[in-house]
Amino acid sequence: MRFCMMLLAGTLTFFALKAEAQEASAEEISRMLVTDLSPTGAMETGQWFTDPPVPETGAIGLGIIYVHVPGSAGTVSIHAGIFLLYPTGWSINHEITGLFGMSPSNAVFYDDRIEVTTTTLGPYDPRCCPSVATRWSIDVTNGVATQLD
Repeated sequence: MRFCMMLLAGTLTFFALKAEAQEASAEEISRMLVTDLSPTGAMETGQWFTDPPVPETGAIGLGIIYVHVPGSAGTVSIHAGIFLLYPTGWSINHEITGLFGMSPSNAVFYDDRIEVTTTTLGPYDPRCCPSVATRWSIDVTNGVATQLD
């Protein structure tokens, strides 16, 4: 089962790409992302992706949130993590470094990496309006994101 959850300004939209139950509620996932990733204890928006559980390795999740930069006029910072599902619930395994962009989408889970697309600034884009689709590879062993294109 693969799930995508979008968190927007306190409103949670949940997309199930297969009609199966998730191990944690949308509210629990939202709370976990803020607790584990947010330096301010809040978030403006976020995304949650999971891959189907595999008996040998369990389940893996990718959480990405955007946090308002205190004192700024609407600027946000990105914070992301790789999460693993244990019998007791989801737990952060690695914080992700090197990931940039907005509107994460198209997460694909492989044995050694997670690939995801974000929208980044093009050479003539104003800061408000990124327009370039950028693909990232995130190493699941250390959380390092590398730009693919």
